[in-house]
Parts: sequence; C-alpha cells; structure tokens
Amino acid sequence: MRVVDSLRPMKKSSIKIKGLILGILALLICSVSYFALRIPSEIEKQIKNQFVSEDTFLTISSGSSLAEVTKTLGSAVRHQFTISDSGHKWTLIRCFLHTGEVEDYVFYQLLFCDDVLLKTIDWIPGEMEEVPYQGTTWSRAKPWDIEDMTRVRKAINARAVTHEQIQANLEDARATDKKYNGQGNIPTVVGYVFMLASMNSMEKIKKEYPINEEFRERYDGCRASLGMSVKEVDALYGEPLRVFTTKAGHTARIYGNHQYLENVDHFLRFSYVAVLFDSEENVAGIFSDGFFDNDWDPGMPYQQRE
Repeated sequence: MRVVDSLRPMKKSSIKIKGLILGILALLICSVSYFALRIPSEIEKQIKNQFVSEDTFLTISSGSSLAEVTKTLGSAVRHQFTISDSGHKWTLIRCFLHTGEVEDYVFYQLLFCDDVLLKTIDWIPGEMEEVPYQGTTWSRAKPWDIEDMTRVRKAINARAVTHEQIQANLEDARATDKKYNGQGNIPTVVGYVFMLASMNSMEKIKKEYPINEEFRERYDGCRASLGMSVKEVDALYGEPLRVFTTKAGHTARIYGNHQYLENVDHFLRFSYVAVLFDSEENVAGIFSDGFFDNDWDPGMPYQQRE
C-alpha cells in the first residue's frame, strides 16, 4: 500500500506537467494562428467596402438619381443589367447589406428608370432545368438567350420592397445568425488541420483579393452606356473573350478574365460583362453578375461556373 501511495504524488505532478505543456502548446498555436491568419488591413478594407450598413442603405429613397445612389453605396454596387425597353432606360444594381460579421449578409436590388430610382426589389430567380448526371439528374440554371427579356421584365414588374420589410428581414437574419452562432461540430484536431490549410490559403488570399478588386473595377457593367460603339466598349474592357452573333443577327461581346480566384468569396468575385449591340453596332444592352449567363461563354473554365 505504501508503494502505491508513494506513486500518487508523482502521477499528479506528471498530470500537471502535461497540462502545462498542453497549455503552452495551445497558446503557441493560438499566437501563430492569430498572426498567420490575420487578414491584412488593406484587404480587409477591400472586403468591407463591398458591403453597406443598414443605416446607409435605408438613407436611399425612391426618386434618388443613379449617380447619387452609386456615390452613397460606393464599391458595394454590383451592376446587373442596363437595357432600353418601352422607350425607357432601365438599370438594375445589387447591394450587399451586413447582418453581423463580414460573411453574414443579405442583398437587395435597386431598379432605376431613366437613371432615377423607381423601387427596391428582391432577387429575381431564373428558370431551372433538370439535366442527366451519372444515372440520375441534377438541377441547374436554365440557359437563356441574351435577347430574351423575360427575366429582365420580371425585375421591371417586380413588387417593391419597403424599408419596413427590409428592417424586418434584417432582424430575422440577425436572429438566425445569433441562434446558430458557435454551434459548429468540427473536432479540435480537424480544426488544427484546417488552421494549417488556412495558413496556406491566407498567402493566396493576400494575392487574389487585390487582383479581384482590379477586375471588379475594370469589368463593372456600370462603366458602359447605351449607344456606345464597339470601339468605345473595347476601350473600357479590353479585348473580348468571345464575340458571337445572336439569333436575330446582332452582335454580342463577352468581357472578363478567366483567371480563377479560388480563395475569394464566390459572391464577392468580379463579374463577366456581356454587351449586346444593335444593327448599327451601338450598345443595346449590358448584362453582368446575376444577369450574366455563363453559357454565353463556352470557353469559361468550369471553376468559374459556380
């Protein structure tokens, strides 16, 4: 019994030492992860600028000019389409709103008629189709003709969303974020492996976000205007990735870059731009982001088709 009793203090000391070592190791891991995974301030600013606060967004009201709104929203503006229909110029832009952390957000769209804000609307979903896949089927966005204005007119005719509805939706989003915050189920060991992988990704993030910001500014659909010539559009966006003739015999040109920025959030990546020209080779329509159909550019790498 004495022998056993004499060993007990040693076991306790051993446990304390192991605990101390694990504590120091955890502290080192946390320190390394903090400095290795910390996003540089300039990239953090680029990401933050793609969102606006609820307060900022709700200062925008019907009757505001497109110039005023884009100035207020800044880099958060994401062009969707600009077309001429029924004697009017129609422009749709999208904007992300914070609901909490940077990665928690919702978005709304602003519709302008002749450069004056007509209304705020929700997302306009496109048609879906079932396609065969390995003995079964999967759903994907149905390709649409660039001259088919069905979805565009759905946006033009969509019901307006009020400020009160936006505030209620944001409250619901925040409540959901709060409810599920911290309820992840990744084991600690897996978390460390993820951290090491993230350290490698962080180096790529530092390179890719500045490139994404450059492409976002270059391939901004708001830069082009109805009535521009092919030469003027090429001067804005550079050489097109593809030029094709529509079913109606008009020309369409696709602009963008096939460089895949895998570490940039899918929703924050730059958009391709499709420009439709009329019979006199002047711009008749501009489509990007949610109103850009990836099938318009068959040469687009599959990674870009997310």
